[in-house]
Amino acid sequence: MTLLLYHHNSSVCAAKVRVTLHEKRLEWDGKLMTLKGDQFDPSYLELNPAAVVPTLVHDDVVVTESNVILEYLDDVFSDPSLRPQDPGERAKMRYWMQHLDNGNEGIHHAVSVLTYGVAYRHQVIEDAGSQDPDRLRDIIKRQMNPKSRTWLEDVVIKGTASKSFQMAVWRIRTLLGDFESNLVERDWLAGSRYSLADIAFTSYFYRLQLMSFDRMWAGLPRVSNWYDRLVGRESMAAVVDWYRPDYRQLLLDKGREICEIVEELTA
Repeated sequence: MTLLLYHHNSSVCAAKVRVTLHEKRLEWDGKLMTLKGDQFDPSYLELNPAAVVPTLVHDDVVVTESNVILEYLDDVFSDPSLRPQDPGERAKMRYWMQHLDNGNEGIHHAVSVLTYGVAYRHQVIEDAGSQDPDRLRDIIKRQMNPKSRTWLEDVVIKGTASKSFQMAVWRIRTLLGDFESNLVERDWLAGSRYSLADIAFTSYFYRLQLMSFDRMWAGLPRVSNWYDRLVGRESMAAVVDWYRPDYRQLLLDKGREICEIVEELTA
């Protein structure tokens, strides 16, 4: 039996697969992608036509899409199970997981927007050698996924003042309020036990913490306690230890610079 994971250091989607592998104490081999063109290599496109990470290859089975990979791993390696046995709690688990991948209304999209608005836009500006909007649009057109160009142009050119950024902050604030209410009756997102739902959000919350958005849940005791327990798990290393130091520092530095803006947007 072999498990091969194509992943990237700071990919939030790849991180949740690594957390699941850690929780299940599974041995795996990794192929670390740079995502600077290697995702378009024909051999990789055969595995994942969407040209994204992660991709899991289990013997002769290829599985893509991170949440699908999580459930696949729990199907094949069921001890310990990371899904509730109760049908209602399992439905609750999937309810929260689908919040991540709901297109431009999903939390994955919101965190991507915030990441570019806070930090990665500065890399695009550096690559362009200019803050001229036309030059930036040209860089985005040539380097970025066509499906993302509209919001990328908005965020890269206008930063935290962009409508996309402000909408992303609103989506995170709404999610946090929903989490706080949900955790009144349960210890973890889906019930009394840690599950794939909690795993699915771990890397997103760590990314938000790096960018100083943890102040958004500082006044929410149940969310704060839930996240503290996530951080305290050994599997958190599958997120934290893989971050490239320069990426982590960029997120920390740029996050500190916009603390006052975040406070104004979340007041």
